[in-house]
Amino acid sequence: MKKYVFLLLAAVLALCLLAGCGNKTAYEPEMSSIVTAVDAAIGNDGSMVAVDEDYIKGSMKMDVSDYADHTVKINAMGVNIDEYGVFKGADSGQAKEIRTAVEDYLQMRVDTWMTEYMPEEFPKLQDAEVWTEGNYVMYAILGDDEKIAAKDAFDGCFMEG
Repeated sequence: MKKYVFLLLAAVLALCLLAGCGNKTAYEPEMSSIVTAVDAAIGNDGSMVAVDEDYIKGSMKMDVSDYADHTVKINAMGVNIDEYGVFKGADSGQAKEIRTAVEDYLQMRVDTWMTEYMPEEFPKLQDAEVWTEGNYVMYAILGDDEKIAAKDAFDGCFMEG
């Protein structure tokens, strides 16, 4: 009897392991859906505008020409350094490269910050965050509440239904 119980448990365990190895496809939203969700979450009233590839290449030192998609928005009105970007890599390897490039960009911004220039904004830059979901990488230079809202919106875009 013990032999049958052992075999039954072994069979159940094997089925569980096989079920865990399934090739589940993650939900992947469109870039426009992510940007719309983030803009709504942070209350972007039009003051944050998308920049072009030349700006990204010059200011961020990132060549986005072979990325699957990208959007970077910066504050164009008012006096703050609010900024966020979403990049989609062609695959997980490129997503890792993008994350490294974004982290390098943020570190360069911290390293070159002039302390006398808007000192009240510097904590946003110091506390900037980067998140990865699938082939997407997002960064946010925002106030604490907006940053939490942006992350929640970003994460929420990857949930089906």
